[in-house]
Amino acid sequence: MKRLWMLTLMAASTLGAAVAADRLAELRARMDALQDTRDDLRDALDAKDGAKIAALSGEIVRLLQQDQGLWKEQGFDDVLKINQGTIELAEKIGSQAKSGETQHALESYLALQKSCAACHDLHTEKRMH
Repeated sequence: MKRLWMLTLMAASTLGAAVAADRLAELRARMDALQDTRDDLRDALDAKDGAKIAALSGEIVRLLQQDQGLWKEQGFDDVLKINQGTIELAEKIGSQAKSGETQHALESYLALQKSCAACHDLHTEKRMH
């Protein structure tokens, strides 16, 4: 009986580690997509392409919203706060682009970059369990 209990614990631990690794891989894939989208957004801002700026900022919002449940589940209130602020900045960029305020959108983009960097500095991938 003791062996069965130990085998059950080992299997659960291994399964938990596999699930955590899968979630981390998914998170990294979203972060890569987010970085690519931010790069494209910068190009659109340089080109002053309001429609593309609005579309790309919307994609950033979508990608960031996908992680909110994970941050809540992990108890990462600090990350959740930064995530929400970054979403708000991306929404602001979209609104500014739609209003033809591309210079203001660029200024908001610079703030968005700082917000992204602040989150990366927290190294959430090392804190996940």
